Amino acid sequence: MSARMETAPPIGFAPVTHGVGLDQTFFSLDAQAGRSAVLALIGRLAMSEAREALRALQARAAEFAAVEADLVALVEIEIPHAGEFLEPVAPDVRIVFSHADVFAAWGFAHRAPALVAVDRAGRLIDAPGEVSALLAALARQPREAPCADDCPAPVLAIPDILSHGLCRDLIAHFEAGQPQFGGMASIDAQGRYTHKIDVTKKHRHDLELGARDPFLSPVLAGILTRCLPEIKRAFQVEIAHTDRILLARYDETGGFFKRHRDNSAPSVAFRQFALSINLNDDYDGGHVLFPEYNSRRYRPRAGAGVVFSCSLLHEAGPVTRGRRYCALTFLHDAAAQSRWMELNRRAS
Repeated sequence: MSARMETAPPIGFAPVTHGVGLDQTFFSLDAQAGRSAVLALIGRLAMSEAREALRALQARAAEFAAVEADLVALVEIEIPHAGEFLEPVAPDVRIVFSHADVFAAWGFAHRAPALVAVDRAGRLIDAPGEVSALLAALARQPREAPCADDCPAPVLAIPDILSHGLCRDLIAHFEAGQPQFGGMASIDAQGRYTHKIDVTKKHRHDLELGARDPFLSPVLAGILTRCLPEIKRAFQVEIAHTDRILLARYDETGGFFKRHRDNSAPSVAFRQFALSINLNDDYDGGHVLFPEYNSRRYRPRAGAGVVFSCSLLHEAGPVTRGRRYCALTFLHDAAAQSRWMELNRRAS
């Protein structure tokens, strides 16, 4: 099955945001990339309301610094009392003057100061607009200590593709279904494309989300809004189609997939990117590895995933405790879809 990925705005990303700071320097979320930020959308609010919001942020400034988040207040530059913001109300909050179209892009309603958070890549963080909730959400963001990586693998790690609630529902859906033992694309002795099962190389159970499956749409929505913009930004590829979407389970008693490439067989040569989304994280082992590059082990949190070229050698290490559930698919652009259709035409 190949599903068309319709073009849609990247809902998971903050809108284009820019302005001028009190120090006359230009601010944009694009330049902010690399550090998380909490934005106080002040807009045209009265100074009394703005002061209350800014002082609430200032009171927790040290906590925000501890989770590596900058504090920024966006004020509409056209308001008559804009000059009042020159008064140092909150020294750790950067005041930025923006035009009305910026607030329109955010859908700001001017009734109360809105607090929103974005991660280091400019993705919106799903959390209530309250200081304590934003702090907690920022503290949960994945981060690691700086380190030298001499042989990095070209792997894209993407957080929060699917919600935790959806992940739990998908696991229940898998267990209530009729999963099959997972096979591999291969060629038989006569040169015909075939689906081969080899338990010495791959030990996994799969359940396909068919066209009428009620869970297909929310999974596609997560891929569309969280993965496609990331792939375009990192690899400059416009994804247009997805292969079939599988729910998979690697068991403690034999869950693994040894070293392989995902597009080495002629029947799957059209595949460009692989996507693996973890649905749970209460297991041991089960890491994804890229042994051509290094010995680093990837194990995304529940709802997060990794995207990588189908030409990369990789493996799913054995699960040593519990069960690893994941959602899997392959992604490709319009040109690859044409190649796949031509392959099918010749085979028919």
